[in-house]
Amino acid sequence: MNIITFENTPPLPLEPHFKYIKAANYLMQHLINMMEDPIYVETGVSAGRSISFILQKCPSIKRAYGVDFWSENTDTFERSGDTHYSQAHSDRAFLSASNRILSSGHKDKVTLIKEDVAVAVDHFEDNSIDLLFLDHYLNKKDVEECLPMWYNKVKVGGYFAGHDWIYAGVKKSVLNFREQYDIKPLLSVSGGEWVWKKDGNI
Repeated sequence: MNIITFENTPPLPLEPHFKYIKAANYLMQHLINMMEDPIYVETGVSAGRSISFILQKCPSIKRAYGVDFWSENTDTFERSGDTHYSQAHSDRAFLSASNRILSSGHKDKVTLIKEDVAVAVDHFEDNSIDLLFLDHYLNKKDVEECLPMWYNKVKVGGYFAGHDWIYAGVKKSVLNFREQYDIKPLLSVSGGEWVWKKDGNI
């Protein structure tokens, strides 16, 4: 498994990392800040805007993990339609993510896993994550596959969350998953974000 840490990498000059209120993971900071020493996992790191923002806004984080394969891909969840990203684009995104982490002031807390989510999931034990934020999926099939794959990795009492609720492929997949496994906790949606507090495993 391709695991990257930054403890032995010199930091870059500190920079503030901001996000627009409509951007992915803007609201999750409030949930994270109510936790004590949380383990935070984000899939779909891309250029690192979200994870660097969360690191600076949530100083109580004990460890933050970012998962992304940083490979050539086609994203069907784009407002402009299917969008193809080259390997060169993904390489630039990985470099940007690394630089944002190094300039966040919290580089020693971060582990990046440069793998497909289906591989990276095995890095985590069941009931080990306090807040999981899913944002890697490129199509409906990705959503359908990742929900049961990752669900038990989140602690009972932790938060299972994600982005792109505005796309039917995400919304329908999440609702079908909840129905299939009779998941009862209230589903909260704000803009493109969705989240609920876990009350049990599947």
